[in-house]
Amino acid sequence: MNNEELSKLIIKELSHHHDRNAVINKVCEQSTLTWGEADRLIAEVQAQNKRKIAARQSPLLIFLSIGIFLLGIWLLANGIQFMLSFSQRDTLGQILSLQSGYFRIVQLVTGLAMTVGGLYGIWKTLSALFPDS
Repeated sequence: MNNEELSKLIIKELSHHHDRNAVINKVCEQSTLTWGEADRLIAEVQAQNKRKIAARQSPLLIFLSIGIFLLGIWLLANGIQFMLSFSQRDTLGQILSLQSGYFRIVQLVTGLAMTVGGLYGIWKTLSALFPDS
C-alpha cells in the first residue's frame, strides 16, 4: 500500500472512532511499517486531516450531545418544579416523604450536569468543524 491509500485507511478508521492501537495494528498489517513508524504516520495524517475526520464523526456526536442536552433540560425542569412547589405543599407531608425529595434533588443536579455536558459536547463538535470561526 502506498502512503495515499494508507492515509485514506487511517482517516476512515479514525472517523469510525476506532481505537488508536487498533488503527496502528491495521496499518502495520497492510504495510511494511513498524509500530513506531505507523504511530508517527497516524499522528501526521490526523494532524493534517483533523477537520475531515471531525466532519465524519460529527453527525453521531451532535446527535448524542443534543439528546443528552434535551434530557438534561427535562430533568432540570422537573427538579426546579419540585423546588418551587416545595413551599406551596403540605410541609409535613414533604418532610415525611424525604426519599422523594432526595430523588428530586439528585434529579436536579443530574439534569444540570447533563445540560452542561450536552452543551459542552455540541460546542466541542462544532468547534472541531469550524476551527477558525
